Amino acid sequence: MNLILTVLGWLAGIVLFWRAKPLKPPNNDLTDLPSASIIIPARNEEKNIDKLLSTLKDQCGASDEIIVVDDDSSDGTSAVVFSYGLEPIKLSGAPPEGWMGKSWACWNGYSRSTGDILIFLDADVELSPCAIETVKHKFLECGGFFSVQPYHRMERIYEKLSLFFNMIVVGSIGSFSLWKTKAMGAFGPCMICKKSDYEAVGGHKTVGDHVLDDIELARLFMRKGFSVQNALGGSVLKFRMYPGGLRDVILGWGKNFVAGARKTNIHYLILNVLWIGGAFSAFMRFPLSSGPSVLHNSFIYIAYVFQIWFVSRKLGSFGILTALLYPVSLCFFFIVFAYSMVRTLLYKSVIWKGRKISV
Repeated sequence: MNLILTVLGWLAGIVLFWRAKPLKPPNNDLTDLPSASIIIPARNEEKNIDKLLSTLKDQCGASDEIIVVDDDSSDGTSAVVFSYGLEPIKLSGAPPEGWMGKSWACWNGYSRSTGDILIFLDADVELSPCAIETVKHKFLECGGFFSVQPYHRMERIYEKLSLFFNMIVVGSIGSFSLWKTKAMGAFGPCMICKKSDYEAVGGHKTVGDHVLDDIELARLFMRKGFSVQNALGGSVLKFRMYPGGLRDVILGWGKNFVAGARKTNIHYLILNVLWIGGAFSAFMRFPLSSGPSVLHNSFIYIAYVFQIWFVSRKLGSFGILTALLYPVSLCFFFIVFAYSMVRTLLYKSVIWKGRKISV
């Protein structure tokens, strides 16, 4: 029975990640692209936003505008923005009642926008020289609401503990599964839509009290009859999520992962649980191995290693060694998920960037 569940878990991984392919730049130079308002919510992003702005200004067209919203930062975020000749929108204090910080910042950015389309970018996103052109082109192909999950660039070993979080986020969204279904949500780091469509659905004002603004905003668009499409960043969009240390990894993933699980479509939730359970079972079989069973247990483990490596290399710089040692990342996932459950279900609040956020 245990073997059957392990095999079914591996097959569940095939279903979840079958169509996971990175975004690619267009083959030809494009003209007549719509003007864009690029809105960047930023709270204590002094160390990240410089990398974004240095690449962004060189690829924006004459009709594009960059809007940075400084969400009550306590560091030098605004000073960095000023150094690029931009004047940030400065917000003070906690967001008004009924608003989460990021949604409030995005809404304030929208209120100053003039472009035909809105591109919401997290401050830690890193752009290739053709990124804005690429996402505009892809958005025109897809229409409706379009989002991109950046490629997770990592520099230190502890960052690779994010392996299963990255894979589950992608596996739960529904856009890359074996069967084509409606997307279950969107990726928050990069979201694109027409300004007129954003206004028609009510934008962040309608979902301002939700922690998972990306998922809720995508579902809002779907309820209003718009299509929702998602893509992986590949070489076009990257980010380094938690460079501040292991504590940031725990707080960052822990702040909304249980809330995200509760929002996941039941079919994808079952597939994810089955896949995680199979991966756990694959390495737990070794202590029980003896004689001939060692060989087929090794084969099952290597099958999971290959699957994890094959998918994760499209999502971030995890590498084959991270896949080979995946039980370490899996145990870390369980620990952080337990922390997220305690914060979400018991304390009903999470901590992020110096703010206590009610969930």
